[in-house]
Amino acid sequence: MDDTYGVLRPMLELTAVIPAAILCCLPTRDHLRVPPRLLLLGGVPLLLLLLRSAAGGWLCWSLCVSTNWWLFPWLIVFALLFRRAVRLPGWKSVSVLLGVCSALSFMSNLAIIADALLSRSHPGPWYTLPGAVIYVALCWLVLLCLWYPATHAVHWLLSEIEMPGTWYVFWVLPVVFTGLNVFLQPQDYSVLFTGRLMLVDLITSILLMGLMLLLYLLFYIMARGLSQGMRLIQENEILQMQAAQYRSLQKNMEDVRRARHDLRQHFIALQGCVESGDLSAVADYVNAHLSTLPLDTGRVYCRNFAVNAVLCHYMDLALQQETDMTISVQMEEETVIPEPELCALLGNLLENALEACIWLRNNRPIQVRISQEGRSTLAITVDNPCPQPPQREGNLLLSTKHKGPGFGTQSVRVIAEHYHGDARFEWESGVFRASVLLNP
Repeated sequence: MDDTYGVLRPMLELTAVIPAAILCCLPTRDHLRVPPRLLLLGGVPLLLLLLRSAAGGWLCWSLCVSTNWWLFPWLIVFALLFRRAVRLPGWKSVSVLLGVCSALSFMSNLAIIADALLSRSHPGPWYTLPGAVIYVALCWLVLLCLWYPATHAVHWLLSEIEMPGTWYVFWVLPVVFTGLNVFLQPQDYSVLFTGRLMLVDLITSILLMGLMLLLYLLFYIMARGLSQGMRLIQENEILQMQAAQYRSLQKNMEDVRRARHDLRQHFIALQGCVESGDLSAVADYVNAHLSTLPLDTGRVYCRNFAVNAVLCHYMDLALQQETDMTISVQMEEETVIPEPELCALLGNLLENALEACIWLRNNRPIQVRISQEGRSTLAITVDNPCPQPPQREGNLLLSTKHKGPGFGTQSVRVIAEHYHGDARFEWESGVFRASVLLNP
């Protein structure tokens, strides 16, 4: 019976990685390279069989070693598989994995205290059987408690926040708390019964867990604030573009009204020239009048005023820097996604294309094509000349203005993925093509 219990203890202890694996996948459900159902049905049972095999619990029991000796190498393997299974930058996927490990380390400390109350003598390198049950139950309880934050708050952070420096800093947070939890774990249960050390250990673990949750909450609140601030800035830029386009259209309408008012006088003058039979005077008068006509500056690419204002704004910038640009738009007046996000996406694409051509004198123009199919699918392609292929870091394009990935292309990719689409950036034969498909 004791031998049976001895084998079950490390086996049961190792099953705590099952809720940990599920918790890692919850916030990344929209970034998985495989369907979530397939991952759940094909990964968790396999992991359960692995942990209950002789290579896991039985090996630790037979060698009388801690399950950490078995768990740590497999944690590295899981980290590599998790990194390959999600379409996220490394700093995001590692932050999720380290956060889950930190949460489970708190449960390990609480389980040690509960196990010490059940058995004053240390039961070897593993928990007692009731202690192992408590540990696994606490891990599943953490999964249930963090289900909603993981599928909403953390999911939003992974999808919206594209600041590598921030994610680099938050690698340190779970590592520090995990190290503190490992430091607090006693080598022998009898130490906990010295004075009030058990109570101090319990309060310290709870306070550290509360502090970590508070720091993550503050990070989430600040990220929300930054996101709303950036959204307001984008909306203000769009409103400024719309105001400039409105002033341009208003001036053009005033010029047309003035020209229409003067048209009768011009016809009277032309009639006098015709009646006199002086055709050369007619030609001279027409040429002189043509030179005074206002330029046709009112451009209408589509019926949506906000999108048209963005296109006109960047067309004016292209004319100022003497860059040829052709625009072809086939879309409805009502956008398939909210106007601010579509205008931000389109503005990022056009701004990157113009910046790539600002010092380039090339006969190839920037080609912008927007095509809508039905009422829910929109395709956007922007081609611009680019003599050298852009530098990449994995799937991310590196910026030419600062170190690290470009914020514009990341924003485009985030918006496309948010609306069940795709964004691709390709270079071929001196042409850089940005292709975006939106299918909300």
